[in-house]
Amino acid sequence: MTLTPARILLLGLMLCFLPKLHATEWSHALSYFGDTLYDASFTHFDYVNPNAPTGGMIVLPETGVFDSLNSFIRKGRPPQGLVYAREVLTNDRLMYLSQDEPSTQYGVLAEAVRLADDYSWVEFRLRPEARWHDGEPVLADDVLFTFEQIKEHGSPLLKQEFQQVTHAEITGDRQIRFHIENDDSPKTAQSVANLVIIPKHYWETRSFEETTLEPPLGSGPYRVIEVDPGRRITYERVKDYWGRDIPAMKGRYNFDIVRYEYFTSEYSENEALKAGVVDAKHENVSKRWAVEYDFPAAQQGLFRKNLIRTERPPSLTLGIIMNLRVPKLQDVRVREAIALSYNFGFSSRVLFYDFYERSDSVFVGTDLAQRGLPSEAELAILEPIRHQVPPRVFTEPYVPPPKEAYGIPRKNLLRATQLLKEAGYEVRDGDFVDSETGQPLTLDFITQGYAGIRSYMPVSETLRRIGVRATSRTVESAQYLNRLATYDFEITFSALPYALVPGQELVQFFGSKAAEQTHGLNRAGVQDPAVDYLIDKIVKAESRDALIAATRALDRVLLWNFYVIPRFYATGHRYAHWDKFGIPEVSPRFHSGVFDTWWYDEARAARIARAPGSGSRGN
Repeated sequence: MTLTPARILLLGLMLCFLPKLHATEWSHALSYFGDTLYDASFTHFDYVNPNAPTGGMIVLPETGVFDSLNSFIRKGRPPQGLVYAREVLTNDRLMYLSQDEPSTQYGVLAEAVRLADDYSWVEFRLRPEARWHDGEPVLADDVLFTFEQIKEHGSPLLKQEFQQVTHAEITGDRQIRFHIENDDSPKTAQSVANLVIIPKHYWETRSFEETTLEPPLGSGPYRVIEVDPGRRITYERVKDYWGRDIPAMKGRYNFDIVRYEYFTSEYSENEALKAGVVDAKHENVSKRWAVEYDFPAAQQGLFRKNLIRTERPPSLTLGIIMNLRVPKLQDVRVREAIALSYNFGFSSRVLFYDFYERSDSVFVGTDLAQRGLPSEAELAILEPIRHQVPPRVFTEPYVPPPKEAYGIPRKNLLRATQLLKEAGYEVRDGDFVDSETGQPLTLDFITQGYAGIRSYMPVSETLRRIGVRATSRTVESAQYLNRLATYDFEITFSALPYALVPGQELVQFFGSKAAEQTHGLNRAGVQDPAVDYLIDKIVKAESRDALIAATRALDRVLLWNFYVIPRFYATGHRYAHWDKFGIPEVSPRFHSGVFDTWWYDEARAARIARAPGSGSRGN
């Protein structure tokens, strides 16, 4: 289902009339807006097949390496399947975020939840049947232990996520309450509900703050059965998984074996897919999507390209981030000159096969995106900080520079040249140099992987045309991640937050305090009191209308400061896979459904195995 303007408007109107959650009574769900799509009697989500067969194997590819099975701490690189922010196959969360609603969670370990009227605490009651894989019950003490370990030893991102939770206390048999301060919304409560729980009796005899390759004890649908560090990790479905039939898990996680194979490059990963070494791949390169999947098995109908459209707001993946900690990038005129040098029309035609749409907002694809001139509600929010924001926030809607599919964007480059001269640079012997020091203006773009360098080269080449010594290069994955974590870069790509209900995550990406934390997400180093003010307005918004106004105002300020250069977004999730899987007829509104709602289809797999030269395993 596509997020059309009509659906965005309908969703916005619906949410405007939903009441804020004030639920001191026990409930089966925790919703930002109050109402839930599924009542307490629901047995499964609409987007799953509750009768999906179990069995078979799915093998998925990853590029890079992993060296630790502890995803809660800063040290080490955990493998897919254990990444905290995505799937933690071995461990359950307190609650699961429905993929059919903007922001509603349903109980997994927790059978019920209640929230204080003023959002000062959230309390969970655990299911009596919840068990660890060794048969021990999941206790409130386990939840308390998890929270305390994260607060003391967790990664900076996790610590920041729970920074407004002051403490937790066990309040009864299988009950635990988290106390919250300085949050006038359910955001922090929902972050707590998303908490992945670990067993106290297991970790008490181990060092939580250290990396480990020992398979963890969990409570979730899978357990680790094979670890080949940096090469592969294999998970086995727990046959007697305690939560198999609870509503939030029914019809999900149907494969007996889930394996992630690691590759040194995207090229080898792609060849492994076509050879049948792996089964499915989320394709993030439009060129490969357009030209590299027309091989014999695809022509025989044994291999599929599956474009899955959702209503999920696209993130600004591949947005250009400039590190303001670098003195030359602190000048907004330099940042705007770089933005003018990005010619989306050329890149779209030559590199991307016209697959992508151009982004003109940090919140592209939602009713939160800036449009036209500021509304009266936006102006009321912006007026107190008028002197702290660019004047164009009030006089012009942000529109990306005009694109040129052919030739050189001369008008854009003339404007970029003028801006660099205003910023204190002049042209000497064909190069822009600092007017005072004579030092050439250099710009260094870094990324990892072939796809990233293809995207950078047109930008750096255009900058070189006007006299800027711009370089674009790839960096080994481990070094790249470390340089991002320590802010040792000038310009890079970065994924930015997306949400129908933005809040505290904006503090992590754009808040002034986050800019001072190493291993954080404010990679641009934004330290702007106007941005902090607007984020606070968003977090404390008491209605959907107020949220929209504050978020659009923030969008304008981020764009006109050129803290991020919006680039493009995909029109759907691209999956290339062997046709051996069953897929539910109904897709989640806000997620692709891969792979937790799919299942192994024996008949389809047998057809592939019988085909001569198909190359795919017939497991």
